[in-house]
Amino acid sequence: MKNKTLSEFEWQIMRVLWDNKKASVREVHNIISQIQDKAYTTVQTYMERLVGKSFLVKEKIGSVNFYYPKVMEFDIQKNETSNLMKKVFNGSFQKMAAFLFDVDNVSEKDLVKIKAMLKENEDE
Repeated sequence: MKNKTLSEFEWQIMRVLWDNKKASVREVHNIISQIQDKAYTTVQTYMERLVGKSFLVKEKIGSVNFYYPKVMEFDIQKNETSNLMKKVFNGSFQKMAAFLFDVDNVSEKDLVKIKAMLKENEDE
């Protein structure tokens, strides 16, 4: 999966499949069409691309093709975040974290959780 990235629309498709475990193009299209207007054939094309990129597996049951994720959501998140850190922050986690603290309004609740995570990491 190294250096394979997902477009915004591919993320939407993958999220549907991670949530539903297995689905046909029709089922994915029905869910996505509630969010945005995409043609059935567009969804089908993107799902076939995801098969080609090894993100999805296609299985024919009767006359219907069903798709299911070949990769876990966490693995894609990790890969995409690592690519972002390398590309934008020259591989520096510290620079990326400092940037996020500077530009995002970090809530008090999030700060408490982050501090607890840091403490837990120190204790290990």
